[in-house]
Amino acid sequence: DKNRRLVLAQGVGSGNSIIGLGGFTHLHAQGKAKRGLFVVPSIVQDQFNGEALRYLEPGKYQWHNNPGASREERIAAYKDPANHFSVVTHQSFRDDMLHLGAQQAGMDISTMTDRVNAMNRGERKAWMRSVMDQAGMDHDYLMVDEGHDLLNRAGKANSTLSNVVDAVSDNMTNYVSASADPAKNDPSEIFSLMQKMDPDRYHDAKAFMRKYGIDTPSSRDELRRELARYFYPGRIESGVKSSRKVEHVSLTPDQHAAIKAVDKAVASARLARMKGTVDVAAMKVLSPSSFEGVAESRHESLAKRLQQNLGILRDTAHRKAINEHENGAKIDAVSRIARERAGKPGIVFAHSLAAVKRIAERLQADGHRVVTLTGADSAKEKGRKKLAFNPETGDADADIMVASDAGAVGMNAQRGRWLVQADTPETAKTWNQRNGRIDRLGQKNEVELIDLVADHPSERRARERLLKKDDLRGILTTPLEGLDDTGLAAYLNRARM
Repeated sequence: DKNRRLVLAQGVGSGNSIIGLGGFTHLHAQGKAKRGLFVVPSIVQDQFNGEALRYLEPGKYQWHNNPGASREERIAAYKDPANHFSVVTHQSFRDDMLHLGAQQAGMDISTMTDRVNAMNRGERKAWMRSVMDQAGMDHDYLMVDEGHDLLNRAGKANSTLSNVVDAVSDNMTNYVSASADPAKNDPSEIFSLMQKMDPDRYHDAKAFMRKYGIDTPSSRDELRRELARYFYPGRIESGVKSSRKVEHVSLTPDQHAAIKAVDKAVASARLARMKGTVDVAAMKVLSPSSFEGVAESRHESLAKRLQQNLGILRDTAHRKAINEHENGAKIDAVSRIARERAGKPGIVFAHSLAAVKRIAERLQADGHRVVTLTGADSAKEKGRKKLAFNPETGDADADIMVASDAGAVGMNAQRGRWLVQADTPETAKTWNQRNGRIDRLGQKNEVELIDLVADHPSERRARERLLKKDDLRGILTTPLEGLDDTGLAAYLNRARM
């Protein structure tokens, strides 16, 4: 109400969607907001219907939220003054705005996209103002759920999604960027987030990084004082006991053999590179999928190009051997964990689609009722599968959900009693988001959170990277109350926390 622009950094499972809806209705009741836009991941779009029906005063608000809606339906809803707010996915909203801009300018969407990405921020703001005015869109409240998906990063070109939504937010009186994990990788993302809140104040990325990016942990309190201007961090606990456990898994002989073959191929390809030649056979061991559908005559040139990235290919091949092998130890571990918890619903997360498929097939063979959820599912299909595992009413159709990271954000799955992370995610954000599917508000039972870690150097290194990134996450998500307390006040604040 005071700031009008806010990073809502409440922890996983704290009800950010409810807070966002409450923010809109609070401002609307005072005449400070007329119409709202909620731009959300596809997996949580349908949940907003449930939250709005459950928590808003019946009959007072009209909204549009249809996961299967066409572009024409969505645009008509934006224009309809009777709709108090619209709920739309990140990608659909980006594409709708580009479509409107292209239509008004008389060009195709591809050309419009290139033009928008070439504009500076001020130009994009003016362009978007014109697009929305011509379309009759008079919104003044924007909430972006899972706002970390829009962050820019040093050394990486801004995404079109980020550019389009920034152009909209710069024209909004009220803006909420909600994320339980505001940054994923490095301090340059923190600058990006603050720039979204106040582009006039935060315009010099190099100065920000000189001040906070060189040794972020040592400047922790100073950075948090900077963030306090726009951040509201914290967490509403589920109120139930959660036990966390790391299970170390010894690889099977077949996996050791696969990893040995990878290391042998890497050594051979590296030697060939040093000699200025190409080892095509070795590259096919490291990245067989790269050669699928490629004419034999082009294999040598492709192998030469791939040979320049041996480190990346080695790590990818190691992960495949550790996490996707048909005779893998992790699949055996998941099978055992599910068997020991028979009668208790659970969730298993794996990054790759191949791992999701193998784990699901094994659990089904063991006699469990299983549903899978991946990024290949449409928004409507994701909603159906969520309800199969976590129905609003009645009996569930599945007792175990096996999901890729497409299910790691936003999903309410409080029916789950145990959760396994079958691999080590790239970011602390994903690690925490996965756990938050069952360790969240509305959970009524004790939960078990289990990480499987293979006994291999590559997985141990990944685990170390994860813990370092979790340190950065802690800076952004620790409550700001008591930031300036010292001495006795600091002691009392710590004891209270």
